[in-house]
This record gives sequence, C-alpha cells and structure tokens, in this order.
Amino acid sequence: MGKKDRKSGKKLVSRKKHHFHRKLRLLIFNLILLAGLAAWGYYWAYPAYSQWQMKQAMLAARPKLTKAKDGTSTSPAWHKLTAYRKAIRDNYSFVYQAAYQTPKRTTVGQDVVIPGLISTRSYDYQAKKITSASAMTPQGIAVVYNYLLITAYDGQHRHASVIYVLDKKTGKFLKTVRLPGRQHLGGIAYDPKGMQIWLTGSKDGQSALMSFSLAKLIEYVASAKTSDQLVYDHEIPINSIAKASALTYYDDQLFVGYFNENGHGKVASYKLARSGQYKNTITTSEISSINESVFWSDPDGTTSMNKQIQGLAIYGDKIFLSQSYGSQDSKLYIFPITAVNNLDESNAEQVVRMPPYLEQITVYKGQLLCLFESASSQYARQDITVMDRTLSVNINALLDNN
Repeated sequence: MGKKDRKSGKKLVSRKKHHFHRKLRLLIFNLILLAGLAAWGYYWAYPAYSQWQMKQAMLAARPKLTKAKDGTSTSPAWHKLTAYRKAIRDNYSFVYQAAYQTPKRTTVGQDVVIPGLISTRSYDYQAKKITSASAMTPQGIAVVYNYLLITAYDGQHRHASVIYVLDKKTGKFLKTVRLPGRQHLGGIAYDPKGMQIWLTGSKDGQSALMSFSLAKLIEYVASAKTSDQLVYDHEIPINSIAKASALTYYDDQLFVGYFNENGHGKVASYKLARSGQYKNTITTSEISSINESVFWSDPDGTTSMNKQIQGLAIYGDKIFLSQSYGSQDSKLYIFPITAVNNLDESNAEQVVRMPPYLEQITVYKGQLLCLFESASSQYARQDITVMDRTLSVNINALLDNN
C-alpha cells in the first residue's frame, strides 16, 4: 500500500471516529435531555396533572348551578350539605361538635352558602364593561341590621370588589354591591349606633378605612350594563402601618388588625366620635397618631399580635384571633381580655385547629361566625377541607375545651 493509500485510510478511520464520537455525544445529550424532562415531569408536570384531575373530580361532584337575576351564582360551589358537614366531622371533630352537636344561640350564619364563587357580574377593568368573574375570593363577614354581608375581591385582579347581601334569617341571596376599585378587601364591621358599615382595604397604594351608611346599602341597585359602584362616605388612608386586614367594632371603637406575613402584626383601636364635625367617624389625625411608638392605651392605641392574623373578634372577656397559613390548618386563638397588650400565641388560653384559609370571624349572639376563602377557584383543592359555606360555632362550647 502506497503512502497515498495509507493517508486516505487514516483519514477514513479518523472520519469514522469523529462520526462515532459525534453520535455518542448526541446520544448522551439526548439521554440527559430525556432525564431532565423526566425529572421535570415528575416534579412539576405530574403534580400539576394530578391537581387538574382532582379539580375535574371536584367539578363533577359540584351541585347543580343556580344563579340570581343579576348573574350571581347562588348554589354551593363544591359540596352538597351532607358532604360539607362530613368533611368537617371527619377532619375537625372538636369544631364539628361545637358547630353541630351543641345547641345554637342563633341560626344566623349557619351553613349559609357563599354566593358568587362560580359567577359574579361585576365591572371588568380590562374589558371596561360588566363581565362575569369566576375567581371571587371571600374575605369579610358581618351581621348588619337585617342582613348578612360577605365581602370578596377578584383573585384574578380584573373585576371590581363586591359585597354580597344576604337575608340574615334565611341566608337567601338578595343582591351584589359593586365597590370602587379592585382592592384586596379585608375585614368588614358595623357600627350600630352610627349605622355605618366599615371596610379595610387600600387607597392609592396604602391601607385605608372606608365607610358608607346602612341607608346606602339598602338603596343600592346595580345595573346590568354599567358599573354603578357604591360611593363611600369616608375613605381614610392609614400611613403608618401597612396591610390593614382584620376589623371589628366593639364599645364605640373600631379595632383594626394589621397583617404581617413574617413578623408580628399590630392591632390599633380608633374611637368613633358621637358628636361634632366627625360624628360617627374618625379623624385622619387620630389615625396618624397610631404609629410604631404608641403603646396600647384606653381607649386608643396599639398592641402587638401574632403574625398572619386574618380576623379579630371580641366577646365578653375574650379576644379571638384567626390565623391562616394558606393550605395548612388555620388556628383560632382565644385570649383573655387581660392579654390585650400582647396578643402573642404564648399568651393564648386556647388554640383551636380549624380548616385552612380561615379569614374573618365575627361574634353574633353567642355564636362565632367564620368565613373561609378555600372555596375560591384560586384555592379549592380535593386534599383540603373546602368550606363553601359559613360556619357558626357555639362560643361556650369552644371555651368548654379547657
């Protein structure tokens, strides 16, 4: 074999080796890619698919859809009543006992279907017209005159926030009140002396207290085609403390809880004026006086509280705080009134395990009414106890757990 043939043979061998190495590298790359895709599928795609399957199963079991004339869904979002109660009994036996196996002081707020979870007609800020929202998220609950009020905001942040108005005695849905803006509403409370309804929310990127009269609530009629948003009587920005959430009325005062995801929150009390220029409201200067340096005083001031507090209620010599950890079990803290200077978990007399996503709580005639956001399409899952109704618990039965 000549030199030329030997050189061409070496080049042929070299090309074959190069081709082989290229195939080998491509094979290794494909194997790594497949392994990566398999890992991604295991850790992300499969759980997402499983969640989708569970949601489809929940949808299949959903009770028949009914709507009011204004387009608000009035049927339960996920459960028939028997399934709803069974889930509470199986997973939260003490709560079930206090809610269903103890005589009630009142039936107001007992198993009331939360409306609007499937469909709520409200102003769509993107489409600039009235459309249907499917992700309304319940936040606040209050008994107001002859009504039970439930606040909600759009979890997709498109539609105007709303208040659902229900008959206090029967729980029947009456109407939806559209509020200005897409704000993340917090608590709702009623001042029976001033006949004013108060809300916590936001204004211009800051926490705020808003109020309107009972008369406005009664007179409000929504249009099917225009926004017709209710106009507040008062909008008071709160500059010193962010994320106002919990709210309750007690003894001529508004008690406002300020949510904190990581550290301790605060509770501030504001005295409602009963005469003069600011009758049945509070002044901006009074709110400005509540800051980090002011301690709890009588009647006005602040106190610290545990983190992630969603609801606040006062009954007799007890203070109740609801704490939500997302999809984990919620907690209901019960404090003696003497612990008002430091509403930290270590000072609680009792801690009651509750279903996930517990939001506002309110007291009415010896019953603790509880509202959950777990039935919103944003949070509903088959592996948690989804609460698509209000829960009424006998307070004495809770206190008998000592």
